[in-house]
Amino acid sequence: MGPAWSYSAKECSADGKFSAEFDGHEIAMGAPSFGELRLYASAELLRGSINLQSGFSGDASAEAQDLNLKRKENGGESENVKFSQSGEIEQILLSEQATACFTFSDDSQFLAFAEWTADKMQLVKVLRLADMSLKTVDRLQRVAEFLSFRDGLLEILDSPIFMPESFWVDVRELFDDEIKS
Repeated sequence: MGPAWSYSAKECSADGKFSAEFDGHEIAMGAPSFGELRLYASAELLRGSINLQSGFSGDASAEAQDLNLKRKENGGESENVKFSQSGEIEQILLSEQATACFTFSDDSQFLAFAEWTADKMQLVKVLRLADMSLKTVDRLQRVAEFLSFRDGLLEILDSPIFMPESFWVDVRELFDDEIKS
């Protein structure tokens, strides 16, 4: 759980099957960072989790935003999630507009991350690692910081420096289905 002002951050899931890495730069002097967030996993694990023909399943808001959450195949470009292979480890470019604020859930089922919007606000997105489905939290943040992600509950601190406000997101409600323990 890195602060939004970090230039780089790395984190591994509790089960060791996934890792994520942020590489970015500051937007302006003293401002939060902006950059690329990548997810790493074994190629076999990802091939077992993702139906390569159908790609990812996204939420209604992702579909409404015309996000193409499909695997890059035969040289075709995808708008939001891009794959490339390096040996046995496969990397997924989750966002080119991310912040250093991302975290895995304690049970290694989810990855939450913050992403900048065009109007300089942040959206919180949650990726279910089992099937790579992506959901967006309905509330915009000024600057998001994740405090914890346990038992399906993501605790978010909005604007940690100026007028902070914390709230919880239940990913079971976000994905609107039962999370298997």
